[in-house]
Amino acid sequence: MSNAFERAFWLAVDDINAGRIEAPERYLQLVPSTQRDELAQLLATVIASRGPVSDDIDPADYVSTLAAIDEVAGAKGPTGMLPAALKRMRKTRGIERKHVIDALAAEYGVTSPAGRKALERFYHRLESGVLVGPRIAHRLLASLAREFEADPREFVAAVRPTGSAARASAVPAMGRGAGDAGTRTSGSRDQLLLPDPDEQLVERLFTGGPDA
Repeated sequence: MSNAFERAFWLAVDDINAGRIEAPERYLQLVPSTQRDELAQLLATVIASRGPVSDDIDPADYVSTLAAIDEVAGAKGPTGMLPAALKRMRKTRGIERKHVIDALAAEYGVTSPAGRKALERFYHRLESGVLVGPRIAHRLLASLAREFEADPREFVAAVRPTGSAARASAVPAMGRGAGDAGTRTSGSRDQLLLPDPDEQLVERLFTGGPDA
């Protein structure tokens, strides 16, 4: 048992003994991705065997915690654990996806119809786990963390790819060349189609890299 694994496990046990129900991401993020399944199974066994340790805690909370552990630990892909964590937090807190998108649109000044559609599309892709985690802007992750009242550092850690997707994430993003957008072709000025600035901003936030 590695030092990180042991620390994460006993931290979880201490919280369980104190009657606290924490999101499983808190503990799973403390160990390497290769050990998260093992830790999740161990925590699930401990929680299931002990049951509620306080009369003040609803036993249903333990069932919910077990389900959350299974859901998050099973999340493998290019966006890491964050998609499952976002869906779990929205569900437990009763937050609609539209509320999150509205908050992001307001913070980043996305007002155009094209920008709004892009925001809806990319956020859906984020929760679907198909985006490459390391290419998501850290300022966007910080915005999401504030919305869910979480530590931004946890979101940055949670978005690391897991499984075979971790290798694919090392491939540099192929961005659009500076001369590609709005390149003038033969024809009148009125025929030139300029990209929507809001749509470009949204794409950078979700795919432009950590410093985008």
